[in-house]
Amino acid sequence: MREYKYENFQNDLKKININKPDAIVAIARGGLTLAHHLAEIFDIREVFAINAISYDKTKKKEKIDIFNIPNLHGFKNILIVDDISDSGETFIEVLKLLKEKYPDLNFKTLSIFYKPTSKFKPDFYFHKTTEWIKFFWEKY
Repeated sequence: MREYKYENFQNDLKKININKPDAIVAIARGGLTLAHHLAEIFDIREVFAINAISYDKTKKKEKIDIFNIPNLHGFKNILIVDDISDSGETFIEVLKLLKEKYPDLNFKTLSIFYKPTSKFKPDFYFHKTTEWIKFFWEKY
């Protein structure tokens, strides 16, 4: 298990080099902390959350539950963020749903960690890993 501390997070955010989106969609819960900090960096208030539950603690669920779909009308460039692209299934399912609902929007993805075995490679990520990550915001 690898620990990801707040200091690591601060250093990663200093390296962000992407175009300012019109809105950020956090995949809750893992993407919420990242989305908040990115909104501060980009100085935007257009931050939304979508719920996609694929784990029960450390056990992967059979089916991803997606709900709380945001209203993205009026935006063009959307950044979808999560803490990790582990299996990739969450990103795949969230993007599939959002592209069906908003076919004219441009979606980009960002995660802190990306596993090379993932079925989905985010457009942007800070680190590759093969380990389980313990994020500083997790209590277990």
